[in-house]
Amino acid sequence: MSRRASFSAIVSIVLAAASGWTALGWAQGYPSRAMRMVVNFPPGGVNDVTARVIAPPLAHALGQPVVIENKPGAGTTIGTDFVAKSAPDGHVLMVAASSTAISPSLYKSLPYDPRRDLAPVALIGSTTNLLVVGPATPARTVGELLDYARRHPGKLNYASSGNGSSTHLSVELMKQQGKFFAVHIPYRGVGPAMAALLAGEVDFLFDAGPASVPAIRAGRARLLAVSTRSRSPLFPDTPTLIESGFPDFDVDSWTGIMTTGGTPPAVIERLEAELRAIVATPEVAAAFGKLGMSVRFAGAAEFGEFFERELRRWAAAVRYSGAQPD
Repeated sequence: MSRRASFSAIVSIVLAAASGWTALGWAQGYPSRAMRMVVNFPPGGVNDVTARVIAPPLAHALGQPVVIENKPGAGTTIGTDFVAKSAPDGHVLMVAASSTAISPSLYKSLPYDPRRDLAPVALIGSTTNLLVVGPATPARTVGELLDYARRHPGKLNYASSGNGSSTHLSVELMKQQGKFFAVHIPYRGVGPAMAALLAGEVDFLFDAGPASVPAIRAGRARLLAVSTRSRSPLFPDTPTLIESGFPDFDVDSWTGIMTTGGTPPAVIERLEAELRAIVATPEVAAAFGKLGMSVRFAGAAEFGEFFERELRRWAAAVRYSGAQPD
């Protein structure tokens, strides 16, 4: 080996060792101060309650407080931009949701790049979307709803929690696959949308949370199907849309934890390991169940691949629907 080659080999070994020492230092010194967990929605919603379930055990595991900060607005992009522009040291986390994957296609320009400026840490849960009709809607099955929509084009209307929301785009995917038409009426949140359904102002909707469950159980609204590949444990007798004639329909509202892009891998590995242990506890599973959510864990690498698929899936839905932000 020449002197130059020998010197290059030594440099490579030293650099590799230094990289390992740096990663070890990050892992041992993290976290060094209080953590911030950003929620892109107002207090009281599913994502906010999820944060309040996860934060205390995470704080205990990390030995530092985890402070929840609600930063709603602009289709969840305000809070996401805050996280994207934070220091890449893992001290700022975000409760990510389906809207995190929708916004990049819904808005013509964003002040951040979701692929570059966000780092997936772990997928922790998911909620099936419930296809619900109001008391004045005659359909009692998905087939009857489709038949009515096709025989009366444009007569049916549906509510959503807002333009470009997962509840809006889920119906658009259903319209595309089922080849029928219905008029979209957006509301500001699932609560007003559900109230409109019960008042007979709209015919049907997808509910991504537990808002419709009391009305369904009280017989004030009818559940026709669920959007996921598997049936909901809340309503095991209700068919999936796949069972109802939509063979490619598999949509859920997911929840995950992200941090700032460029965060050291050792920090992400630490967070992933702690979250894996936390969501495996019966207490967290029970708390999620009260929200209509199931534990669904995936580590950083798998969550990153899933997020990429979600970006592509919702981009196609936005193009088909022509959705515009509120």
